[in-house]
Amino acid sequence: MKALEFGDSSKRKLVLIHGFQMPYQIWNKYIEHYSSNFHIIVPILPGHYPNHEEDFISFSVSAEEFENCYIPKYGADVFAVYAMSMGGVLAATLWRRDRLKIEKLIFDSSPLIPVNFLMKKMILNFYLTATHKSQKRDKKALKQAESICPKDCFDEFLNVLDYMTDTTIQNCVKGVVDYRLPSNIDAENTRIYYFHGTTINELLAKKSAEFISKHYKNSIIKRFKGKSHCENMLFSPQIMIEELDGILI
Repeated sequence: MKALEFGDSSKRKLVLIHGFQMPYQIWNKYIEHYSSNFHIIVPILPGHYPNHEEDFISFSVSAEEFENCYIPKYGADVFAVYAMSMGGVLAATLWRRDRLKIEKLIFDSSPLIPVNFLMKKMILNFYLTATHKSQKRDKKALKQAESICPKDCFDEFLNVLDYMTDTTIQNCVKGVVDYRLPSNIDAENTRIYYFHGTTINELLAKKSAEFISKHYKNSIIKRFKGKSHCENMLFSPQIMIEELDGILI
């Protein structure tokens, strides 16, 4: 796993974890806003490197790689982790493993409960097909992709797809659709936040939020009415930054 770092390394640590097939550049506006107050660490998950092909194996392997990179340099303390979509599975895995002491854990539309077999098959087939078409620059596929990635980092998004293997897609999707957040992680020293939209593609996020609210009483859930999957985080960063300021600043 690779990790980019921004800001003063002596300051509190803010870890930003990207979602499936997203380039690290989606964090540019967040880095610009927070780098004066925090030391920002942006891990790039295997299989998501620009101009470099490498298979993603599992979230457990990636969590261990991140810990082994972070802890020798900075110790166990992490002020906050903000994870979008699939990145929340890595964040939850780090939390469960308990090698890092995370003060604030922020999920944005992260899928933290499993789906049924039919849905698993549909999701995998969708991503394999959409990725192959995008790699061939199919016009319809590219048009659809514009709805999930901002224009200012769309070229970087395509670059990630160009080097993404079927093994990475299969392992990422399997890791997400089979994941179930444990209901008994010690949350005494971790404050949990969960943001999600209310459109039809946020059904799994809604169920994940309900699970967290039921089992973790110190959690705070916020819905963005009429918003789709990570819409504010991706397309209205000024809205999301205002929300995060209330948590981080």
